[in-house]
Amino acid sequence: EPADPVQKWLTQSEYASLPSVERNQLALDRWRRKPKTRWEVGRDYERYVGYVYEMDGHAVQYQGIVQGFEDLGRDLICTKGNEIAVVQCKNWSQDKQIHEKHIFQLYGTVIAYQVEEPHKSARGVFYTTTRLSPQALRFAEVLDIEVKEQLPLQSYPCIKCNVSRRDGQKIYHLPFDQQYDRTVIEQERNECFADTVAEAESLGFRRAFRWHARNEAS
Repeated sequence: EPADPVQKWLTQSEYASLPSVERNQLALDRWRRKPKTRWEVGRDYERYVGYVYEMDGHAVQYQGIVQGFEDLGRDLICTKGNEIAVVQCKNWSQDKQIHEKHIFQLYGTVIAYQVEEPHKSARGVFYTTTRLSPQALRFAEVLDIEVKEQLPLQSYPCIKCNVSRRDGQKIYHLPFDQQYDRTVIEQERNECFADTVAEAESLGFRRAFRWHARNEAS
């Protein structure tokens, strides 16, 4: 990152004059309110579903966001013990319906995952904001694909508070930070999600040091 990503959401005077907590919170608020593209809407839904899994104790790889078109139809890979959930997410409007081709795609990529990882037990899970067609539901039952219908994108604490394995630094990541989607939250390591910057900092987490240090210098 050549510059602090927070700068994208603030004027130069705001960035220079505001204390770090207010500055980062204002950027986050503006990011939340901005109109989203279709890709961003899909990304946010994947992040939300990933958050649901992380709160249930899973380690989550955000493969769809990180790898893009090379994700092989695996938006999320959620691991808990020896169990793997290969998750596909569709944030569609209520007037659309999920058809069987999407179930076939998920089933195929689960089989491919099991071929790649023969010692792991994988299952497919399909999340959507809308409904599946009757035929898609029948195929999902036959192919043992778990279906979560009409699960809307909801507000959730989206600041990731991470403890570095290298040096133990407690760093929080905002949703527009470069390493956000590569950061895995592990509750057993006292990592967590926070709703506000003030909350993250009250728990002892700080922004990545290069940004925090620049602010203190200014």
